[in-house]
Amino acid sequence: MTRTALALLLTGSASANPDMLITVDNVSGNQWRISSEFFTIVSYPIVQIWMDTSFELTGDGSPITITSYNPSYDTMLGNAAVTNGPTATFVGNATDFFGTVDPSNPLDVIEFEYAGSFDAIELTMVGQNGFLSYAHPFGTVELYQDANGNPGPRTWDVRYIPAPATLALVPLALVAAHRSRT
Repeated sequence: MTRTALALLLTGSASANPDMLITVDNVSGNQWRISSEFFTIVSYPIVQIWMDTSFELTGDGSPITITSYNPSYDTMLGNAAVTNGPTATFVGNATDFFGTVDPSNPLDVIEFEYAGSFDAIELTMVGQNGFLSYAHPFGTVELYQDANGNPGPRTWDVRYIPAPATLALVPLALVAAHRSRT
């Protein structure tokens, strides 16, 4: 069964209730957005829910072009690193020491263009990924994944959402499938 037929397909870590849910949303046509939302209640302030951010986007070979990203990933230490092509990469590190964090929840991470197949788009975390909290006076990074790609103590999942026009076709596909069985 394809992602289009399912409408929402969960992939990523095998967590039933992830700490963070990453949404890859086909907003319209070739326009896409990636956002993240943190669900776990903690007793300390979270400064940014996806602060240490590094991932790859792959598809069916069609170009992927990151058109914008959250400005919190540009710091006095340097700007976010973006690579476009059949595989696009994003590496950003927001840091509160230079006042560049975004405490939004959900957090808009990037926007990109991709004209390829919805079923082929895939987000893969690469290297260290985590969030910044004030569990200690100077801040603490809690990991979703360590620098070697091993799972951290915090869990995550990815949800893929097709374009609204595609979602409108799902009920029609279900009716057609039901009629073909009867």
